[in-house]
Amino acid sequence: MNPIFQNHMEQVGFTTLTPIQEATMEKFAAGQSIDALAPTGTGKTLAFTWPLLPNLQPGDGEQVLILAPSQELAMQTTRVMREWAGFLDLKVLALTGGANVKRQLDSLKKHPEIIVGTPGRVSELVNNRKLKLTRLRTLILDEADVLLRDETANQIDLIWDEIDDAQVQVAMFGATEVDPAIPAGLFDRDFERIDVRDVPMPTAITHEFWPTATDQRNKRLRQMASRKNFQAIVFFNTTKGLKTAASFLAHEHVAMATLASGDSSSTRAKALDNFRNGKAQFLLTTDVAARGLDIPNLPAVINFDLPRNGETYTHRAGRTGRMGKKGLVLTFGNDHDFRDLKRLVKVEIATTHGIERDNTERPARQTTGKPAYQAKRTTGSRPATSMPKAKTTSVQAFDASAKVASGPSATVTTRRAPKPVAEVVSRQDRFAKEKKAKRKHNKDKGKPKPKAE
Repeated sequence: MNPIFQNHMEQVGFTTLTPIQEATMEKFAAGQSIDALAPTGTGKTLAFTWPLLPNLQPGDGEQVLILAPSQELAMQTTRVMREWAGFLDLKVLALTGGANVKRQLDSLKKHPEIIVGTPGRVSELVNNRKLKLTRLRTLILDEADVLLRDETANQIDLIWDEIDDAQVQVAMFGATEVDPAIPAGLFDRDFERIDVRDVPMPTAITHEFWPTATDQRNKRLRQMASRKNFQAIVFFNTTKGLKTAASFLAHEHVAMATLASGDSSSTRAKALDNFRNGKAQFLLTTDVAARGLDIPNLPAVINFDLPRNGETYTHRAGRTGRMGKKGLVLTFGNDHDFRDLKRLVKVEIATTHGIERDNTERPARQTTGKPAYQAKRTTGSRPATSMPKAKTTSVQAFDASAKVASGPSATVTTRRAPKPVAEVVSRQDRFAKEKKAKRKHNKDKGKPKPKAE
């Protein structure tokens, strides 16, 4: 480990290496091509940053290319690497889609040693001969399982055709394994797999399922917004569902930000900044947009829609409880969704109705000289969901109980007679009565009032 890095690690609070950092340090620094697998949130970015940077030569041009599947992950990696590259006078440039191409080309003229980009923008610049990679020493695929699929894999193939050098180190990092035949055929080499997914790392992530009807999920979010110091990334399966929820929350004046693949890079960057700075309580996003995001000390992740597979659930859950810290994963759905979820993931999931997560028994409030009014539900009554602490007088408590006991089989236990219930007048009868009174008024209008005798 570089002595300058060791000093900075102590200053920022890094005391020990995580399993993936320890397992890859020597082999990666030695230039080996590796396929590194580790759970989300275990420090994979630093696992290739620390051993890589000290081997680079300042002023020697483009020596490292890091590819990420999304703009957000590329910018996040750029921020992490700049923090450490600055100690060695190394420049880091981000090349992502949606950003100003002219500015990127101007920055390329300064020949940064490290380039972090998305496959679409990098392949575009390579194809237009604006980006030359003849000096490249290392190619890194971050979230390799996503990058080596479909169109993205074709873009990486185009980039590699420009490099095609057996001396270039290729490293893959991710939480989900890739079929070894794919990278072996693409890069014409064998990779040494380093898999630390089964190595336990101290963590405290709680998994909960909240039974919630589809048409009640937006209201559930609004309800959760009342929690103090609560923030969460909310995952949706579709952009349409995301925008519907965003419209509802905006109408309810809930502070939130959205991260959708169709938004401009500046809009997405602003949304992330607002969420990181605490200006937004919720970050609404889809799986594609939020892959690999690192939000320090994020309290919770909410699955508004049930993940389509166990792999997706794992990556969503990895946004909270990072680096061994506490986290909470909440999933909305019905009984059918709960059965599906238990088949998808092998973790202990508690079922709760939310809001009050403290399940300890609270003693009944004792009063002196005042009777307690109780309402007993019977079979067929609608179950209660979550009730706030009642701050009411005994009369108000009785009225609430009377409403509960409206069924023929419900009973009310009380020690004093209830107030007489006002006669219920139907809407039609009320309108007829008002119309009759109005006719009488018009008929008497203008007539002299009878003199009192």
